[in-house]
Parts: sequence; structure tokens; C-alpha cells
Amino acid sequence: MYDILTQCPLFMGLGSETISELIGDNSQYTIDKYKKGDVIASKDSAYSGLMIILKGCVSGEFTYTSGQSLLVDVLEAPQLIAPAFLFGGCNRLPVDVIAQCDDVEILTLHRGLIFEIMQEEMVVLSNFIDIISNRANAWSKKIYVLSLKTLEAKFAHYLLEQSSSVIIIPDVAHIAEYFGATRSSLQTVMETLMRKRIIDCVGGKIEVLNRVALEDIEK
Repeated sequence: MYDILTQCPLFMGLGSETISELIGDNSQYTIDKYKKGDVIASKDSAYSGLMIILKGCVSGEFTYTSGQSLLVDVLEAPQLIAPAFLFGGCNRLPVDVIAQCDDVEILTLHRGLIFEIMQEEMVVLSNFIDIISNRANAWSKKIYVLSLKTLEAKFAHYLLEQSSSVIIIPDVAHIAEYFGATRSSLQTVMETLMRKRIIDCVGGKIEVLNRVALEDIEK
């Protein structure tokens, strides 16, 4: 476990022996295992311990009253789950946390233990502040994407954010879920952009042909 935690952003810069000493005996933490589709934690549940993914990956999903779900984030080991909600006046999760593979392990460190570790090791406190700042930046970008009114504008923004004009397409359904849309709706948008010669899709890749047109769509 401690070798994995050396790669965790919270403990970055510390060795496994140091991390072991900081965490202490097994009464200070719990490790739970989950299968794909299991609900690790529910929206609005109390968040009194910091969850760290030791193995596998999880998703954060928001479910509307209609039953439709919006994929908010996907996290892989050894990332932290919702660190910004560990402290403050409202310690409740904003989304459902769902296991995305059949072998997920979650380490939970009690909030009081996190306080003690931060007081003892300033590196951990500095790492935690960096993590919160980076997550805030990521959330601001996510909010901007959600503020775009059309799926076409959201997809244009996604393409413009990529570092290359030729983009390897991950699962189209996964991208659609990120936008809170269906695969067929996104496929229709892609086909429209192809007809307009704004993009081209060949062999699992998207090539941006007209970046200016994408910028106009995003506005």
C-alpha cells in the first residue's frame, strides 16, 4: 500500500517508510474493495474521511430527477476523491462515486488523522493546497463547458482544447457522457461538422480542418 501512496499527489516527495510512519496502525484507516458498478459513496453523504484510490478507477456522476446522469469526472489510482469537501462547513459529497472496474480498492483516512499528518509533515500540507488549487481550475473549466448551450459548441470547445490538430478519439460514448448527451446525439454533431468540412474522422482519429469555424461555433 505504501509504495502505491508514494505516487499519490498527497504524499508526493515522501518515501514509503515515511508515509507508513505518518499513517500509523490500521486503526487509523480502512481499506474497502468494490466491483464495477458498485456505489462507493452517494451524493449528499457525509464525507468524514479522505478517500484515496489504491487500485482501479472510479467516476463521479450527478443524477438528475429525470434519471439521466451526468459524468462529472473519472479518477484513477492513486488519485484523491473529492478532497475539497473534506473540510469546511458542509462536508457532503456533491456526486455519486461509482466503481468503474471489477477490482477497485479505496483507502479512507479519517479527517482527524489528515489534520495530524499535515501538522507533522509540511510537504503533505503543501501538496494538499496544490491539489485543491488544481481541482478548482479543472472545475472552472468544467463549469464553462456546461455553460455552453449546444452540444455542437461543447464539442467544438473539446476539440479546441486538444494540443494537436489530429486527435485520437477515445470512446465516443464516454465523450458524450461527459457532455451529458447521448452517443447518437454526439455522432450527429460529428457528422454535421464533417459535412461542413470543419473536421474529418478517419480510422479512430479526428482531424481539425477549420479551427476558425470551431471557434465561431464555441462563441
